[in-house]
Amino acid sequence: MTEVVVRVRDLSVSYVRGSYAVKGVSFEVHRGELLYVLGPNGAGKSTILKALIGAVKPSSGTIELFGTPIERFREWWRIGYVPQNAQAQLSRTPVSVEEVLRASRIPGRAMEAEEVLRLVGFAEPVEVLRRPLFQLSGGQFQRVLLAMALINAPELLLLDEPTAYIDVTGVSEFIRLVN
Repeated sequence: MTEVVVRVRDLSVSYVRGSYAVKGVSFEVHRGELLYVLGPNGAGKSTILKALIGAVKPSSGTIELFGTPIERFREWWRIGYVPQNAQAQLSRTPVSVEEVLRASRIPGRAMEAEEVLRLVGFAEPVEVLRRPLFQLSGGQFQRVLLAMALINAPELLLLDEPTAYIDVTGVSEFIRLVN
């Protein structure tokens, strides 16, 4: 049997007392598996992912990452995360793609910036490295976010609407990449 990389038991998250964004969710993800969380807007998909990275605290239930309760988990380099709506938050940032990727690197673990940009589909990574984030198209920005998530060769990828702003061809390439 393969290693359980995520174990969630009876997870509930409440942002407002008495009202749950997520209630009673349980699942496991084994090494090598893909898990898609589907549902309508407001169903709690993003909340589940935020709980998995420790950004929101569960009201009840437990989360284990690589066999460690999330409260004691410290090996965050093992997880790559692409948040939803990051473009809205970061697209006016005057830093370059290179600066963002450099800030995401963990010494001794990380791929080179050009390598990870090629991996996510940039044919001319050197040219992209110099560009400020605000000069990227929506699809290019999403690819940079994915590069940030992949740069440290994580063992688990958590992707929240990762194909937003990517055209149909790019979505096909993205699906090929993560499979």
